[in-house]
Amino acid sequence: MAVTRGGQRRAGTFKVSTDTAVRNTMVVDVTGGSGTFYGVECVAGGTTIMLRFYDSTVAVAGTTVPLFSFLVPAASTFSVNLPDGIPFTSGLSYNATQTDSDPATTTNPAHDSTIYIYTT
Repeated sequence: MAVTRGGQRRAGTFKVSTDTAVRNTMVVDVTGGSGTFYGVECVAGGTTIMLRFYDSTVAVAGTTVPLFSFLVPAASTFSVNLPDGIPFTSGLSYNATQTDSDPATTTNPAHDSTIYIYTT
């Protein structure tokens, strides 16, 4: 997993967090505290994934209830932009599982995906 922070999104001043190997491993508090989630772009590998986001600094895959989640089809590019954003109070954490909408599922995706998370 290669998570980086920094950069700016075109026509905005968002923090951009990039992960080039999204897996089931929980990435905890990628934003370093509270903020607002404005969107995500995901380039999925060869497997459909369920990308889950948590408002928690201690999120546990399969136990913590996600704040929201997105189903991303295999070998595709997915993006969602939220102009007003979704606030989070603890810290934004995330993980990805393979093709299952059940939050208790912890099946690791067969292929890596890349995501770009836009927050303040």
